[in-house]
Amino acid sequence: MKTQATQLNAVIGYPLSHSRSPMLHNPVYKRLKIDAILVPFSHRDVRALVAAIRALPIHLTAVTMPHKQTIMPLLDAIDPDAKKVGAVNTVVNRQGKLIGYNTDIDGIRYALRDTKLRNRTVLLIGAGGAANAAASAVRKAGGKLLYMNRTAKKAQALRKRFGGEVCSEQALNAEAIDVIINATPLGMHPDEKRIPIPERLLRKGQTVFDLVYNPPQTKLLVLAKRRGARTVSGLDMFAVQGLRQIELWTGKKIITTKLVETVKRNLLKSL
Repeated sequence: MKTQATQLNAVIGYPLSHSRSPMLHNPVYKRLKIDAILVPFSHRDVRALVAAIRALPIHLTAVTMPHKQTIMPLLDAIDPDAKKVGAVNTVVNRQGKLIGYNTDIDGIRYALRDTKLRNRTVLLIGAGGAANAAASAVRKAGGKLLYMNRTAKKAQALRKRFGGEVCSEQALNAEAIDVIINATPLGMHPDEKRIPIPERLLRKGQTVFDLVYNPPQTKLLVLAKRRGARTVSGLDMFAVQGLRQIELWTGKKIITTKLVETVKRNLLKSL
């Protein structure tokens, strides 16, 4: 029950119809007996959203597309890891100072915890904030990065930051790719029939990780499984990045395998 003491948190982006952040955060607040509520704030203009964060004030903000990079110059400080990645998905309001973090990195590491990356060729599709986090995780694990994006200039920016090669769809073949990571919104509800790469690039023995979590089994994952690949749903990543946001805000360590699985079960009910 909301009271005058209830702290206001938010998820910001445009549009926000896809976001399930309230379904992740609010049950966890209740479980941890935190008097807070997370609500969606959708607006094209990131400056207007940051002004609202300061004025209301909003204590914890989850940042989603398309504001993960454009919000950065508007913050008071940015965590070094988020600065390296070049994207922020979390803002904590500490006594009026807005501090930016990137918990997508934590979520991606968790999702790929059973995937061997060292000396493996990883095809990364997309070049936005989530792609930057994925490239950082792969590089730290010793993977070889291939970038594919509809805007070559953005893919080149990733290459400069994290190393690797930019490639075209036509130049690729399935045998040369060990891991595929989709960091684009292609296949997200309600446009569930789209896939980010041709089916010919999928094969047995690959690991295919789709950061899209709604639906939990995207068309890309269904086709990959059919071809004998191991698949990783974006639900793992989404659950852990959200729980890490709560840790940064509260200063309490809450992430356990049991809690991650509970969060995933709750999210599945809303998808």
